[in-house]
Amino acid sequence: MRKLILLLFLLPFTVFGQIQKITLDSCQSAAKQNWPAFKKQLYITGKRDLISKILNKNYLPKINISGQATYQSESVSIPTAPNFPNIFPDVPLDNYNVEASLNQIIWDGGNINSTKLIRYADNDIEVQNLNIETYNLYDKINKLYMNYLLLSKSIKIISLTETELEKNIQTLSSAVNNGVLLESKLNNLKAEKLKLDNQLISLKTNQLILLNSINLITGLNLTVETKFVLPVPSAENKNLNRPDLAIFDNRISLLDANIKQLKTNLMPKLIAFGKVGYGRPGYDFFNTDMHGYSIVGAKLSWNVWNWNMNKQQIQQINLQKNILIENKESFAKQLTSEQQKYLAKINQYQKQISIDKQIEKLKTSVYKSSKSQLKNGTITSTEFLKQFNGWKKAKLATEIDKLNLITNKINYQHSLGIKN
Repeated sequence: MRKLILLLFLLPFTVFGQIQKITLDSCQSAAKQNWPAFKKQLYITGKRDLISKILNKNYLPKINISGQATYQSESVSIPTAPNFPNIFPDVPLDNYNVEASLNQIIWDGGNINSTKLIRYADNDIEVQNLNIETYNLYDKINKLYMNYLLLSKSIKIISLTETELEKNIQTLSSAVNNGVLLESKLNNLKAEKLKLDNQLISLKTNQLILLNSINLITGLNLTVETKFVLPVPSAENKNLNRPDLAIFDNRISLLDANIKQLKTNLMPKLIAFGKVGYGRPGYDFFNTDMHGYSIVGAKLSWNVWNWNMNKQQIQQINLQKNILIENKESFAKQLTSEQQKYLAKINQYQKQISIDKQIEKLKTSVYKSSKSQLKNGTITSTEFLKQFNGWKKAKLATEIDKLNLITNKINYQHSLGIKN
């Protein structure tokens, strides 16, 4: 079934068995279905459905059948006066009984209902723990995905600059061959190209490592040919929907359910019962024949006083609730601080990108000028490489800041509990 779900999920971005592109949302969905928590969530959902079915059966009558055979060393005997006949029969030493009893709850003081609330609250905590696990999984996927994009963009820019440098090397090679330019200037450019080759080797190795991690978590089979689509974060939403914040409410609900059950323990409970049997003796002790007998009735039980034990337990639970409420408020403040940090970073990168574009434009102009100067011999190869590296760094800085802006937008939404 899970394989079928994954197959249907992959159809939108699969053509003839070859994955052409992948999105962050697709990676998150695949990771969720591939992660062990996905199966556990199905089990827990099924367990919740059983809670009500099982506990509701307590309202049904309970029937019990029992039987016994005994032999005793003595039995009741009633002495009589001399010369008077014994009007009481001898009670036999062997006895036999088969009985069927029935108990029916008429009023349990709300005990079964309070038990349901406790079981539901326990189940909700389990579900929320799995939601937290999935939430943390999304965070891991977000980081891997954005780091992969960062490496891919870096590889692309380094490859472009290497191609640009190769063109300059070819241009200078003809000048060296014609004796117009010293070979040492050409060698400087060749050495710089080898440095770029080294950078590409390192970047591509790290790219494969990240890709393997993504494949392991998602269960997909992505390759370096797969196009990772740049995420477009949705509109900002200031409503918190964090599972690790919501679990405080689940724990408080569990404590409330325990308080309710403690209160129901003080309520009266009424049970109807009945019993039918066959054997000897029955309720008529002196009837020594095998015979049928029966009894019906109702029983009321009420724990009127338990020395304020329930009251003290409720006070203890209320203290635990207050601690949870304080912890929740403290955690919410931490989240607010985290969100403000991301908003500040978003503002920072928006400003930096505007400046980056201006720097890149200026560095591009300087670099183009230095190309003709190097060809004419008016600057050294060292000075040219300085301008070349300045141009390369400017291009990288612009793209890196763009990705950092998107990353912080994603992190901000994730801190709110929004799935990207």
